[in-house]
Amino acid sequence: KSSHIRAFRQNWNLMVPHSYDDSVAILRGLIAEGNDVTMLTNFASDTLREAQGRFPFLTESRGVTVSGDIRMLKPDREIYEHHVASFDLDPAATLFIDDSPANVEGAKAAGWQAVHFTGAPKLADDLRSLGLSF
Repeated sequence: KSSHIRAFRQNWNLMVPHSYDDSVAILRGLIAEGNDVTMLTNFASDTLREAQGRFPFLTESRGVTVSGDIRMLKPDREIYEHHVASFDLDPAATLFIDDSPANVEGAKAAGWQAVHFTGAPKLADDLRSLGLSF
């Protein structure tokens, strides 16, 4: 397992060669409309810093909880509770978006609203159905 982790950390940039402009536009639109956007990631600290250098939009939210910093992982309930406490969020008024069904279910179990990300068009529909502008 540790060899897989090392291989990922050395080669993650090959698996994520570019950002997805339509998804980035939604993120930026949510922020521009005054929505409080924070991030919760299972990235390691050094990998996230490298990603932020490559993809500046990753620095545009109010803040980020990095699992590598706090030694917690999605979908464990404690990471969602930690994020809520760190950013003074109301779980029932917090929307979690993730491409992992397990992480979406973890957020729901922690009292958050959550949607499964499968692509920007569906995310846009999901956000509109929740009354969000972007």
